[in-house]
Amino acid sequence: MARKVSKRTATRLAVTNNRAVFHVEGKMSTFGGPNDSGLTPSEGLALFNKSDLSDPKFSYLFLPAPPPGTTGLGRRLNPDSLYIACRWDYHQTSKDFLRNTLALIQNPQNKKNAQARPVDWGPNLSTGRVADLSPGLAAVLGLDTDDDVIIALSDGSSTQAPIATDAGGGHGSANPIPKPTIKQFIQSPNHSSRNGAKISMVVLHCTEASLASTIKTFQDPGGRQVSAHYVIDRNGDIYQMVRDDDRANHCKGANANSIGIEHVASAKDAMADAQKNSSAALIRWLLAQYEISRSSIYGHAFTPGYSGGGTSCPDKLFGPDHTEQAVLDWVAQNV
Repeated sequence: MARKVSKRTATRLAVTNNRAVFHVEGKMSTFGGPNDSGLTPSEGLALFNKSDLSDPKFSYLFLPAPPPGTTGLGRRLNPDSLYIACRWDYHQTSKDFLRNTLALIQNPQNKKNAQARPVDWGPNLSTGRVADLSPGLAAVLGLDTDDDVIIALSDGSSTQAPIATDAGGGHGSANPIPKPTIKQFIQSPNHSSRNGAKISMVVLHCTEASLASTIKTFQDPGGRQVSAHYVIDRNGDIYQMVRDDDRANHCKGANANSIGIEHVASAKDAMADAQKNSSAALIRWLLAQYEISRSSIYGHAFTPGYSGGGTSCPDKLFGPDHTEQAVLDWVAQNV
């Protein structure tokens, strides 16, 4: 939803003594990436051009290849990267300054902060919002469209790669493995605090239901109150429903220190090829991000500490035999 300002805005300008050169508070929305239909296929960015695709300092902002049918950099933005658009005054903050600095973004409700790189001018004044954030940045900070946000730049702002502070999700970390693209972050209400528990294992599941049914179930705050961190569709699309730093309700007795990954399939299905590739890429990123051993990847039924009673999950996803060895063999071959 591109080009989305608030009735409540405030801008302060100063350019000396490491003071604020830009400060704005108000409502936000998200923009950029292959699924942003508010951007035309050829729409570019105010602060970057195609020559920046080969610059290691900026290339992380973009997908390796343009989405089919597009030529502009707006749709090529990597939605998981941390970037923003605001209505900059180029007389006070030049384009060169903005390209080479980072803004500090805060969710005033939960006090989470992250740094993000300015990439574009916007949103349009008519939208009633002050800033457009990348979908990944919004997820890191726990923000939804029309939530309030605070954005600040100083003349001493950092120029290093964006860093998320107490925000989970691993953006901006030292992990050399890129996180695979998350098609959409769909917040599940069924999560809680890890209470300091360290993420130390990955639990693999079979949905035994369609994608739509799974997402609906995970969004239901009543009933079973179940959820998972990630859901991978048969076509390889990855949906995130609980932030990594929160506990999802996917494996009773083992939720506090685990990441749960659901795979859309029936009880008799093996993983589809695209789904397998996405799952392996996500697992590789998680292992590196949280320093998890490959031997700490479990099928639901075989997870240490699981106390939810008998389950056939993950069914036939990893082979004809419903065993932890089948899971480990699949990991050895694919991850």
